Amino acid sequence: MHTHLAAGLLLALSTCLAHAQDYRIKEEEPRIGTNIKRDAARLSMPGDKTYSELSDADKARLRAMYEDMGPDDEPPFPARGYGNLMRAMSTVHRKLHVEGMVDMGVIVGPDGRASQVKVYSSPDPKLTTVVANVLMLEKYKPALCRGTPCAQEFPFRSQFTLSH
Repeated sequence: MHTHLAAGLLLALSTCLAHAQDYRIKEEEPRIGTNIKRDAARLSMPGDKTYSELSDADKARLRAMYEDMGPDDEPPFPARGYGNLMRAMSTVHRKLHVEGMVDMGVIVGPDGRASQVKVYSSPDPKLTTVVANVLMLEKYKPALCRGTPCAQEFPFRSQFTLSH
């Protein structure tokens, strides 16, 4: 059975996502019998951009997730962008063959390191453990509160889908 990860970070309320551009990450290697690389992940943010490289529209969608963000405030964000994080999630999915929504929050400290993962929902205990470990190992751009690095939660949602 072939599996395919259709993982997307749901980064804003449904009204914001309705206007979001759809970004895709391709598999590193094509499957046996073809030269075509399939989509490994679908994102609502570009996978190859750091926070500072995001468009103003993408930054606004991220900021919309948080209440009361001031003009000098920024949310935490994966330091190398979403691409590497989602490639790791694709690898996890290929090995575990689990389907369902993972909803977690990573507490990112002022130093950009994850200190804790909060699990809101997950379809499988093993998937929960592996995804939480990947999120803990990721380096983040810390949040800015009034222009100063601060601790804040980075939301992570991903829909893992099996296809045959």
